[in-house]
Amino acid sequence: MKKKYVIAYDCGTTAMKTVLMNIDGTVIGDAGAGNPLIQPKADCAEVEPFVLWNNICLTTKQVIYENHIDPEEVAGIVFVAHWKNIIPVDKDGNILYNSIIWMDARASVQAEKLNKEAGFFVGTGQEYWPRLMWLKENEPEIWDKADRIMGLNTYFKWKATGAFVTEPSDDFIHSYNPKMQEHYNKILDAAGLTEDLDKFPPIAPATEQVGGLTQASATEMGLKEGTPVFGGFGDLVAITVGTGCCSENAVHNYMGTSSWLVQLMKERKENYAPQWFTFDARYEGALFALQTGCMAFDWTVEQLYHAERKTMGGDVFDLVNQEVAEIDPGSDGLIATHWLTGELPPLAKNAKGMFLNITSAHDRRHMTRAMMESLCYTHKKYIQQYEKYTGEKLSSIRIVGGGSVSVVWMQMMADILQIRVEVPESPKYTGAIGAYYCVMVGLGEIENYDAIYDAVRIERSFEPRAEYAPLYNKMFDVYQKLYPALKEIYDELNGVY
Repeated sequence: MKKKYVIAYDCGTTAMKTVLMNIDGTVIGDAGAGNPLIQPKADCAEVEPFVLWNNICLTTKQVIYENHIDPEEVAGIVFVAHWKNIIPVDKDGNILYNSIIWMDARASVQAEKLNKEAGFFVGTGQEYWPRLMWLKENEPEIWDKADRIMGLNTYFKWKATGAFVTEPSDDFIHSYNPKMQEHYNKILDAAGLTEDLDKFPPIAPATEQVGGLTQASATEMGLKEGTPVFGGFGDLVAITVGTGCCSENAVHNYMGTSSWLVQLMKERKENYAPQWFTFDARYEGALFALQTGCMAFDWTVEQLYHAERKTMGGDVFDLVNQEVAEIDPGSDGLIATHWLTGELPPLAKNAKGMFLNITSAHDRRHMTRAMMESLCYTHKKYIQQYEKYTGEKLSSIRIVGGGSVSVVWMQMMADILQIRVEVPESPKYTGAIGAYYCVMVGLGEIENYDAIYDAVRIERSFEPRAEYAPLYNKMFDVYQKLYPALKEIYDELNGVY
C-alpha cells in the first residue's frame, strides 16, 4: 500500500498539537490537548511526562478517526518537543520525578557554584546543568535510582520505539563540534557530572529513523506496529526548518507562548547571544529568547477581556485585534513589560511585568496594545545586535507562531522594526511543517534542508510605515532604560535569583 501521510507531534510548553499531513506537506487536520504546567513554587516549572504521552495517544487516534485515515498509509511519525527537560527513569522504565522543564529556575545555588568552579559564566539557575546538579544534590535517592536521564524528545521516542537516543539540539553532553565537546566536558567536570555520563542517551541526526512503533505503543496510538519513527528535534530547530531559514546568518522570529529571534552561525560567538542551540552538524543557533512571549498577551486578554472570552471563546481575539487597531501607535505614551515570568540576561528572572505611565485616559485597548508593543521592542533590541554583528541591515524577516496570525500585531512589528515582515502560510503549523521536512529527508524524498527557503510560500507581507519611526524610536529608547532603572527595586521586592 502506498504511503500517503506523515504525523508530526509539536509539544509546546503548555499545549500538544498533533498534525496530520499529506506526503506533499499539505496540512490535512490536527488535534490538540493542554499540557498542564505544575509550579509548586514561583521558581519551579514541571510537567508530568505520562500526561503528555497520553495526550499524544489520544490526539493521534483523534486525527486518524476524524480524517478517515488508514494507519497503514502513514509513512512516518516525528516528535518535536521543547528542550532541556530532565526526566529520571529507573531500569524498569518507571518515571522517578516530574520532568523539570526549561522554565524552571530552582537551581540558583547550584548555578553560582558551577559558574565559580568552571571559571566562566555557564548560566543561571534555569540552565540545564545546574538543574541536573540540583536533582543530584537534593534528591540523591532518585538520582542513584535513575538508570537514564531523558529530555522530552528522547522520552517520546523511547515510549514509541524503546530506543534510547537523543538529537543534536537537545544534547548537552555530546557534540559533533570538537570545540563544543571540549566546552561541554569542562562544564560537566565542574558540575561533578562526569561520573554520571552513562545515564544520558547517545546522539543521532534528527533525520535518522530511530526505530518502528512497538506493538504496545502502536495500540495506544491507534497506528500500525513498525511505523517508522524519525529522530525529530526541539521546537527551535523545527521552526527554523519550517521557515526555510536554514543557511548561515539566516534569521527568523517566532511568536508563541515563548518567543525568539534565531540566527544560524557556523561557530558560537562569545558574549553574543544569551543562549545557543545546535541546529545540526553544520550550524549553531544563536537564540535571543523572550521567556514570556505570547503568554503575556494571553494573560492580558484573560485579565482585561475575561467576560468576553467566557462567552466568545477563541473568537475573542478578533474583538481584541479590532479594539487594539483603534489605538494609535505608541499606546498614547503607555509602556508595558512582558516579563511576567522573568527573563534571561541582560534582564533577570526576578524582573516582572508592569505598566508605566498609565493615566485615567487609558483603557484596556491601550494596555493590550502596549503589551503587544513590548514584545516588538525586545525583538528590535535583538535585531540591532544582529545587524551590529553582521554589518548588514535586514530588509525583511519571516515571523511565525500564533502571534503572527494577527494582522494588527504584524503591522505593529513592521512599524517598530522598520523592516518588511513576511508571514508564511499556516504559521501556526510551522513546527509541524519543519518536522515534515525532517521526515522527507529521512525518507530520501528530499536531499537536505537547503532548498526549503524558496519552497516556503508567503501568505502576507507587511511594509513598515516610515511616519511612525520617530515615535516608536522614542518609545523604544524609554523601554531600554526600564530594567536598569528598576533593577534594585526588583532585587528588593523579589530577591535575587
